[in-house]
Amino acid sequence: MDRSSPQIDAVRRFYDARGDLEVIRSVVAEDAQWDIAEGFPRGGVYEGLDRIVGEFFGFLADFEQFACLGDEFYEDGDHVVVLGRYVGVTTKGAAVTSRFAHFFTLRDGRITRLRQTSDTVPIARALDA
Repeated sequence: MDRSSPQIDAVRRFYDARGDLEVIRSVVAEDAQWDIAEGFPRGGVYEGLDRIVGEFFGFLADFEQFACLGDEFYEDGDHVVVLGRYVGVTTKGAAVTSRFAHFFTLRDGRITRLRQTSDTVPIARALDA
């Protein structure tokens, strides 16, 4: 769905950053919380942008390519729900596609919380290949 709002635009900028820390820091609040599903690489809860960037995003080292592709965006006030797909290629050459649902909370145009759920099996299999 092609929807737009200031909140959806901020989430799209986050996805489009593709690891660019300058862009990520411009759209994610310093006190953000990431709640990542168990079974996803480095799953758990991360408090603060420095931990999110320094600890959680470290899983990207296992991938040659990795992207979050948002297929559908829904907004309700300061909340944005995105249904989409992770697509990537591991450093071992295994291709992967996995569905996700991201639940974002925003404040003053910046992401303050992400609750993620995803189909972790395809990612685990690709990393084990």
